[in-house]
Amino acid sequence: VTDRSDVDAGTRQVPADGMYTVEQARAAVLERIRPLGVERVPLTEAVNRMLADDLVAPYDNPPHDNSAMDGFAVRHADVAGATPASPVILHVLEDIPAGKVPQLAVGAGQASRIMTGALVPEGADTVIRVEDTQDHGDSVDILEPEDEAGENVRCRGEDMKGGEALIAAGTELGPGEIGVLATVQRPYVVVGRRPTVAILSSGDELVEVGDERGP
Repeated sequence: VTDRSDVDAGTRQVPADGMYTVEQARAAVLERIRPLGVERVPLTEAVNRMLADDLVAPYDNPPHDNSAMDGFAVRHADVAGATPASPVILHVLEDIPAGKVPQLAVGAGQASRIMTGALVPEGADTVIRVEDTQDHGDSVDILEPEDEAGENVRCRGEDMKGGEALIAAGTELGPGEIGVLATVQRPYVVVGRRPTVAILSSGDELVEVGDERGP
């Protein structure tokens, strides 16, 4: 680069030989770059785009305590001493498939049959895996208790809390970020506009792929 008129204003330094390094020229160009504004695009078209605004979690996820296993929702205090030789027998209140709101609170000596992803009923603090039980329909034998209360329960807000910063503005959106945006129900996202770029080549050293090369 030998033309000083544009470069000097950015670098404020003139090399003794009048020549500028690539780094100096690049710095001068970057100094003159301005944001191109923003646009709203579908989430499916946002890969490799730059997020324009900070993304904050709009709510807790999961929104409620839910079961991580198929099994029985119980009170840990009721089953802590269970063994295969001396199981704890609990009365089964109801079945709770995923998507159903529990109708009954779990009290002492009670359990609810629960599926993976279903809401944990009030009163229960632990889910015993179905493999560690013997199901009799209206009652269940607990053969192997979990070590601690809260086992096999995905707690409300375990993945993210409402108000938590998730993705900072200026982040390039890759598959992971797209997944987060989908989780918080963002079908559209505001991103920085892309520049229109033209490539100018000088000389005749370049040829099309497949063309015969010159000397």
